[in-house]
Amino acid sequence: MTLSAEKREQLSSFLGELSNAAALKLFAGLEADRARGGKALPHGALLDDLRGQLLARGEILPSRKHDAKRLFFTSVEDFLVGARHGRKIRGRIARSSLDPIWRVMMTDKAASDVAFAAAALDDALRAGNDCGALERGLFIAAEAGLGRLCEKAKADAHARADLAGRLGGEAVLDDMEEIRRLLTGIDFFNQLQAIVPTGSPSLTEEQLYEIRSLFLAAHERSKDLGAYILLALKGRLEKPWRALGVYYHLARSADERVLAAKDAASALPEILFEEFETLARALERDGARALDAEAVMLRLRYFADYADGLARQATKIGDNVFLNRVEAGRDVAGEAFDRFAEQALVALRKVMPVRAGGGSSHLMSQRPDYRQVLAPILFDQGLDAARLLGEAPTLAGRLGVEPDFVSSIVEEVRDKLQVFAKDLIVEIRAAEGDERKAARRMLDHILHIAAPLLDSDDIGLLRDRAAAAAVAV
Repeated sequence: MTLSAEKREQLSSFLGELSNAAALKLFAGLEADRARGGKALPHGALLDDLRGQLLARGEILPSRKHDAKRLFFTSVEDFLVGARHGRKIRGRIARSSLDPIWRVMMTDKAASDVAFAAAALDDALRAGNDCGALERGLFIAAEAGLGRLCEKAKADAHARADLAGRLGGEAVLDDMEEIRRLLTGIDFFNQLQAIVPTGSPSLTEEQLYEIRSLFLAAHERSKDLGAYILLALKGRLEKPWRALGVYYHLARSADERVLAAKDAASALPEILFEEFETLARALERDGARALDAEAVMLRLRYFADYADGLARQATKIGDNVFLNRVEAGRDVAGEAFDRFAEQALVALRKVMPVRAGGGSSHLMSQRPDYRQVLAPILFDQGLDAARLLGEAPTLAGRLGVEPDFVSSIVEEVRDKLQVFAKDLIVEIRAAEGDERKAARRMLDHILHIAAPLLDSDDIGLLRDRAAAAAVAV
């Protein structure tokens, strides 16, 4: 169920009027209804809005009730990503794949033991009984059931096509196959979760040595599991690039067992740089599309953070190979950034329409066309573009972009905004009635958009001059 923008605004207003107790109760009820498969409500929109409002009030969100499905996927939570675009990357499982994978596990005859084990675990959870043995039984059944499904799909092209169809595509099947491999090391992942709390900003020396011991133990069982321990660590740390320090910790070890596991350990930096380079290529592709300035800003900041984080870790060791890869990624992102700046300039021109001189102004040069009614989305896009250009000098420096080109665009936009605003003030003074009101409205929009680029004192002065012009006779 989807909501129109108007309905979403009304809903947000209603939710904002609820008391904290009522909002928390509604949040828990919506979670429960969605878990039961309820379709009558826009659960995602409601929960997103409630979550934001409750966090803004300083409330602690209600804990989610455990069930077999949640317990099962919690074991691989460090590999989950919100969305995945392009080809499959090792150690990245899309959250959107979880529901179809669980549905197949619960309905396919080859995995019937999994459905029975999940039902028994759910019953025990509802009854408040000890569930340790039943939880282990679910993982054992799932490893066997997914093994049968994946092996059949591997051996029979028709079976693979059928399974991929039921899952919703080859990408989801790839995720199912990876989960199957991860199930062989659930005990190791549980130990890692105990060693490193999720979202840890850094690691102590004691944690580093515990991780090394766990990595070696997992590697002894299989090379893949050793690599997966390090990839899971990337998902547990506050910033993924901090995991590169663990790789360097292992690389400096003289322990013969660590030296023998060098190939497994190298999976970590390769995945980190694959993610980093994927971010750079995504920015490159975005530069050839219509500008979504707000999304671009977020992605540029994250890319710059990723580049800085990798570079800091590599600089500590003097790893010039990795530093060169960071700079190559920055070069790609920098070229895209130049394109974004050009697109932002175009977006801002669209909110400054002009007409031939004449009319109330009695001037022959081009004047602001305040009679033109612009779509609200153009003003939103203009504000996002101004925010992007306002942050452009800082971002350009972090991306290693030559500052002259970006600076010239920023200065051009600043000049255009100031000239357009001053011309609008002239129009306000010369116009009357509804035309004066229209010119004043356009000026208000322009000054709001200009806030990220012009000094507040300049904007204040322009507002004062507009107010004086609006009462001129």
